[in-house]
Amino acid sequence: MKRFKKLLSIWGRLVFVLIIFLSAFVFAMFQGGYVSWAIFYAIFPFILYSVALFLYPLRTVTAERVIRTASVENGGKLIVSLKVKRDFPFPLLYTVISEKWRDEDIRFVTKGTMKKLFVFGFQKKEEWQYEIDRMPRGEHVLEGVEIEVSDFFGWIRKKHFIPLKNTVLVYPKMTDLHYAPIDTQYDLGSMISPYNVVKDTTMATGVRDYQAGDRVSWIHWKSFARTQTLMTKEFEDRRSQDLLVIFDGRPSETFEEQVELAASILKEATNDQAGIGFLSTGKESATFPFIQSEEQFRKVLVHLAKIKPSDDSAAIISTDYRDEFIQSGSVILITSHPDWAFLESVISNVTNARSITCFTVVKKDTPLKSVLAADIRLAKSKGISVHALTKEQFPTAFKGVIHS
Repeated sequence: MKRFKKLLSIWGRLVFVLIIFLSAFVFAMFQGGYVSWAIFYAIFPFILYSVALFLYPLRTVTAERVIRTASVENGGKLIVSLKVKRDFPFPLLYTVISEKWRDEDIRFVTKGTMKKLFVFGFQKKEEWQYEIDRMPRGEHVLEGVEIEVSDFFGWIRKKHFIPLKNTVLVYPKMTDLHYAPIDTQYDLGSMISPYNVVKDTTMATGVRDYQAGDRVSWIHWKSFARTQTLMTKEFEDRRSQDLLVIFDGRPSETFEEQVELAASILKEATNDQAGIGFLSTGKESATFPFIQSEEQFRKVLVHLAKIKPSDDSAAIISTDYRDEFIQSGSVILITSHPDWAFLESVISNVTNARSITCFTVVKKDTPLKSVLAADIRLAKSKGISVHALTKEQFPTAFKGVIHS
């Protein structure tokens, strides 16, 4: 039906032009005289151009797009170059070239910068570069380029869509913050290793002399029977997660700030060579049990770039993640709703955690709501360390934890 209306509109315009031509010709024939024929000959070139424009094949026009900005963070600038080419130099007058994005909301950000009027003339190619300030975080898809041409008076209008797909991934903005292992506050001021080392008791690598405190199950009984000396098995040391970050995917006023905080913590912890895991809740939940390399961190960053808020029920951790995060050291929750239903679902999955810290992201100069304050008091009574943070406090987030 839509295609039928489009064809009816195009052919209707041609019929309108032909009616104008016939009317002018009939008027000149019956009226006669210099003035009537002068009007006819004056309007004839415009009618001829309109008919020629109607017959001109816009499908021969091609387009090329180059994304000039290699990586864009939330609120950053995107620079795009567009080149339109054709083979036949038909004189095009009013030509409007516009970019078509899959996300219609991006039009509010661009404010008309994705559309430009050209007088093409006889040129075979035209280049155009535009900038979009303050790109929002997310995966934005450019579907193609639309070309619209018109004659002198708008009698004939034609549109042609050129499929040209590009995906622009806008990453969360990351804040430089000072990361320090949270467990340092439990070591009486002495800094522990950024890695939590545990024994893999499934793989013995040798034996040593027995020391007080060694488990009975570690005693090498065959050696004792042979030498009558207690010897203890030595096991392979295996690094475990020093930190597990859990992101609350429920909608909130500070959702973008939460994403920024999560990305910043992961970046700094990875640079600090800490064993770190990440879990996001919601419909787009994802697990990254161990993040150490730059490539692994990049995968998490892509996930954080695409993540969108889920409904409240989907954010509750219903899946059992205890096998994936069995060696968690400290746990950081990033949320704006530290209600007990969510916290309880977290605790059931991190039963062996040394400590649980909840970063509750709030707006600056906004007093805590009574419900939020009650949730924070309840969480603290359950042994969870809760810290309310504004975006401006992100750089010192861990200082507040360590000195609390």
